[in-house]
Formats: sequence, structure tokens, C-alpha cells
Amino acid sequence: MDSQNKDNPAAEVVVAVGDCSAEDARVLLDLLERSFPVDVGAGSATQGGQAATVWSATLDAAKPAEPAEGQAAPVRLKDAVNVTLQGGPRAVQRVQDALAGHFSVEDMGAVSGDQETEIGLRVRS
Repeated sequence: MDSQNKDNPAAEVVVAVGDCSAEDARVLLDLLERSFPVDVGAGSATQGGQAATVWSATLDAAKPAEPAEGQAAPVRLKDAVNVTLQGGPRAVQRVQDALAGHFSVEDMGAVSGDQETEIGLRVRS
């Protein structure tokens, strides 16, 4: 049992961030990567070149990371950010709850299948 995530793919959530500045994308993805453990090699935030309009990360949302002490500074976005979460329903809900704990989150619609959910969100400070 090397990695929980490999044994529990329903805990994996793919996060795509777009229609925002690189700075806002980085702020949002950094927050999520601190909130949920990232397996080495699981793929932290990536972008597709200098003119990227979408940034993505894969999170292990089986359980939130322990809160870091001394991290009381609020996280701020300059503008609204579009976020898509895709993965197991419970894992997606955990990531959405983490975002709602720091930002105003507007549900833009969802599509659900047997074992996977995709939800679109509009996130603002």
C-alpha cells in the first residue's frame, strides 16, 4: 500500500482554473495544494506555456491536510476565477468546501455520472 490515492482513485480531483490572471490561478492552486496532500509525481499545478489560459492540478482529496500553524493571513484573488472540479463526488465536495472556506463560491452547474462528478464554480474573494 504505497499510496492511498493509487488504491482510491475516487479521492483524486482534477482542478482546472481559467479565465483569470496567472497570479490568481497560482494563489488558488497554492491554497488547494496546501489544503490537500499531493503525492510526489501526482502532478502539481501546470500551465501550457506563456499564453496559457488554463492551469491545472491533481489533488488527493481523501482527507484534508492538517492546518498549518501561523497561516492566518487571508487569501485574496484580484478578480473572479472560473474553476472546474472533476472526480469522485465526495472528493469534489471536499475541495469545493475548502474553496468555500476562503472565498465566495458560486455554483455554475454540474454533471454527474455513476462514479464521477464535474462541477463548474465561479470563485471570488
